[in-house]
Amino acid sequence: MRNKLAQKIKLGAALLLMAGTSAFAQTSNQIYTPTPENIKARQEFQDNKFGIFLHWGIYSMTAQGEWYMNTHNINRNEYAKLASGFYPSRFDAAEWVSAIKTSGAKYICITSRHHDSFSMFDTKESDFNIVDATPFKRDILKELAEECQKQGIKLHFYYSHLDWFRDDYPEGNTGHGTGRPKGHGNWASYYKFMNKQLTELLTNYGPVGAIWFDGIWDQPTNFNWQLEEQYALIHKLQPSCLIGNNHHRTPYAGEDFQMFERDLPGENKAGFSAGQGISELPLETCETMNGMWGYRIEDQNYKSPKELIHYLVKAAGKNANLLMNIGPQPAHPINQGENSLIL
Repeated sequence: MRNKLAQKIKLGAALLLMAGTSAFAQTSNQIYTPTPENIKARQEFQDNKFGIFLHWGIYSMTAQGEWYMNTHNINRNEYAKLASGFYPSRFDAAEWVSAIKTSGAKYICITSRHHDSFSMFDTKESDFNIVDATPFKRDILKELAEECQKQGIKLHFYYSHLDWFRDDYPEGNTGHGTGRPKGHGNWASYYKFMNKQLTELLTNYGPVGAIWFDGIWDQPTNFNWQLEEQYALIHKLQPSCLIGNNHHRTPYAGEDFQMFERDLPGENKAGFSAGQGISELPLETCETMNGMWGYRIEDQNYKSPKELIHYLVKAAGKNANLLMNIGPQPAHPINQGENSLIL
């Protein structure tokens, strides 16, 4: 790192890496028995206390955040053209992992596929991916996975349950203006697609620390996501891979850690955690350095190093990890705000 924030976070993380195991009880009536490998992975995750979140994709090229396709009702065919110009020339997996590790972070979570449907990895299930649809032609996740293994840092994959691009994703609360036909949706097809992509991620990229799901809130609460079968598939492929879901609800059976979006456990300042009780699973809170997850050029309202360190302390005080977000620019590794991490 070439700024003072990295040094301060490194110091704070070193002071805060405290042990804290729990019974990891489930809050669902369904039966789920984690394997010994999974229990060990939970304990290690519980003790990490600090990780880095990377929201990065072709939406970074718009400099308007990861929700640009939805908030501006961009037709999916026009949006797809962004891929033809995505060429992150300054990406260097070894430099990224080394810099993040130096900050004191114990793991990295990166968006493998966000709500826009673009896959940041070489998938056979869709041509809309970084290898087939961009001039870059390199598998970002593969390079990160190999470097993480070399440097001894865990790699987690964010994966969206919802999709604003595909016809087979059932119509939800978002993505209405992206040009899909009215009444679109074929759940059986979409569910199969997701599980095939998850199989790729858990087969072709070495040990995966966790799958970080997001998007269930797009459908009614009674929508059957068939999570039990999906979670079982993940645990079968990699028993030690943890599962977390940003559904803003008390954890379901099959989930291995509980996350809180923009809030510390037990608080609801952001409005996402109403009714979400604190389970006995390992805990994680995710937060941004400024106001956005994906890169947005207007958002230069970065939190001060003092604020970020205090948040890390407060999270650790509640026995939770802090997953702090960085929104990389399309060609440059990360935002260049005064208080952002710079590689």
